[in-house]
Amino acid sequence: MKNFMWRIFVGHFTLGAFLSKHGLQGAQCPHCSSYAENTRHAFWLCRRIQGWWNTLFLFPIWERKPTKADCTFLLFDNENTISDRIRKRCVFLLLWNIWMLRNAKMFGNKISVRNFSWKLCKAHLRLDIAAMPSVDRPTFISFLEAI
Repeated sequence: MKNFMWRIFVGHFTLGAFLSKHGLQGAQCPHCSSYAENTRHAFWLCRRIQGWWNTLFLFPIWERKPTKADCTFLLFDNENTISDRIRKRCVFLLLWNIWMLRNAKMFGNKISVRNFSWKLCKAHLRLDIAAMPSVDRPTFISFLEAI
């Protein structure tokens, strides 16, 4: 997870803009086909992806929302509160979903990418509980049930 998030943060992905620099022309966004694909467009600015971000910010875990789509990481405090951990996990799941859908479209993969939803996030969060230190589990479970 940390490696994937680092790659997003520094823009280290093999996308259309990178391929164009190395002589492969014509690689565009697989979602909208109207923009030279770069990290910012692929993960935040594409119209299709914007809908998923809007869905994410409807979840009952946000007190504030970003003013710009690509300012998502500014929403996190440096605290390690349960609500902040849940927000980070949901953002990670959304970014991972975007990446998997992009690759499925780009390479014609037959994998199915589920629609991003609060239900999907909660399911993954419940799976994460098993890997948590036992001290954190009760608080985490009660927080999840309350929202």
